[in-house]
Amino acid sequence: MFVGLHMGRLLTAEIMSVEDLGNCDAIVDRAAEIIRSGGLVVYPTDTSYGLGCDPRIPEALNRLIAVKRRDRRLGVPLLFADIAQCEIYHDFGSLEKIIAKIFWPGQLTLIVTPTPNVPEHITADRNSIAIRVPNHIIPRGIAQRVGGPIVGTSANRSHRPTPFDVSEALDQLGNEVDLYIDGGPSSASDNSTIIGVEDSGEGETLNIKIYREGALSTDMISESLKVDSDALRMWTTRFVFTDM
Repeated sequence: MFVGLHMGRLLTAEIMSVEDLGNCDAIVDRAAEIIRSGGLVVYPTDTSYGLGCDPRIPEALNRLIAVKRRDRRLGVPLLFADIAQCEIYHDFGSLEKIIAKIFWPGQLTLIVTPTPNVPEHITADRNSIAIRVPNHIIPRGIAQRVGGPIVGTSANRSHRPTPFDVSEALDQLGNEVDLYIDGGPSSASDNSTIIGVEDSGEGETLNIKIYREGALSTDMISESLKVDSDALRMWTTRFVFTDM
């Protein structure tokens, strides 16, 4: 437990620091314990710092949305331990499987159709969800421990700067979070890129829709997919840009 002053405020939130790979298990165990009990955790990822809870617990998700000041109708992104865990929440199409195999774990978020068993409080009555397997041991480890996804929204108030260091998250969220995991400054300077797969209207080929270009550029996505013969067979090689 950390008790002290931060930016002139008394902090009683718990803070754990990632010193090396040797103490990650203890940190993941503690984070999973808090999340299973309905708590909120700020954690490092391969992009910005994330604010997480167990989305399967409605009260925890409501609390997270209130802390973030997020519009409930927007839904929340989900981070998973691996592709197998994702498959409970989405039935992957052939091109989506290729994209996931190439870019996960990594800085790519997929907009997909949820399976019928995904609760409405997670989908916010939308017909899509955002899913990702991050390239970071902490969020993947937590998801593995709790046996399901954790919320992967950025650890900031809505419309405030995205935090790439735990101190930025502390400044914004303070004692409204139960645990902060300090993994040092992120090596990234942007959030994940968000894409989806959609019908092209040209037979069986598919377009890739770009909802947000972030840490993974469209050029990087294109270069990786164009060397995969299966991807080229299914993809029109076009990107369709759209606003979220």
